[in-house]
Amino acid sequence: MATYSHGVGVTWNGIAFQEITNLSWTYGGGAPKGRSVVWTDEAGTLTVECLGGNNTGVGNYGVRAQVVVSGGGQSLTNQAVWESVSVASEVNGVTRYTVTLKLLDN
Repeated sequence: MATYSHGVGVTWNGIAFQEITNLSWTYGGGAPKGRSVVWTDEAGTLTVECLGGNNTGVGNYGVRAQVVVSGGGQSLTNQAVWESVSVASEVNGVTRYTVTLKLLDN
């Protein structure tokens, strides 16, 4: 049975993203810890698309803080680094923000 994605919330550094229109995240993909592998602290990527401006300022670049995802059958609490923002404005429309966070190995 499908899991409906309504009620999805994302906070980063204790501040909630506003009017989320799309959310995608991947956990894993980096090499695990161990003696026989090269270690990486990258645990995955999280991308939030939203209409509100919270957490979208370029002053966040490189800041490490906790990200929390909840609702819609999802649950993630992890350290993340603010990596990038993409801004798209429509004439007589709305501004859409896409923020990418790099998940870190706790």
